[in-house]
Amino acid sequence: MSDRRNNERIQMYSSALVYIEGYDAEIEGIVTNLSEENIGLKCRISDEQKKKIEDSKMITFQFVDTYLEGKKAKTDVVQACALIQRMEYSDGECFIGGVVRDENFKRYVLRRKLSPYYK
Repeated sequence: MSDRRNNERIQMYSSALVYIEGYDAEIEGIVTNLSEENIGLKCRISDEQKKKIEDSKMITFQFVDTYLEGKKAKTDVVQACALIQRMEYSDGECFIGGVVRDENFKRYVLRRKLSPYYK
């Protein structure tokens, strides 16, 4: 049986909210790219937040993707958890790369890749 996953990345710059377990506030960020099983987020974080992210190894994220269908504006609200694979930190800006194992997220990415409304 062949592997049917497509790991092409979609480049995007949507605002996102990042939540860390044990930290009572959301962190504003930007979704930079995503694929069926991965996401890249860029945020400005403090040293305290960096420590919390490193300790938890997992984040929850949420973002809204807007598109036009005919003349009507439509939105997709995407929320899922990601297991952190990579974290690069420099001058208060942090890039987080994570693996997402969520069927709804996977369906959203597949639909976004195929839909003419996003192009």
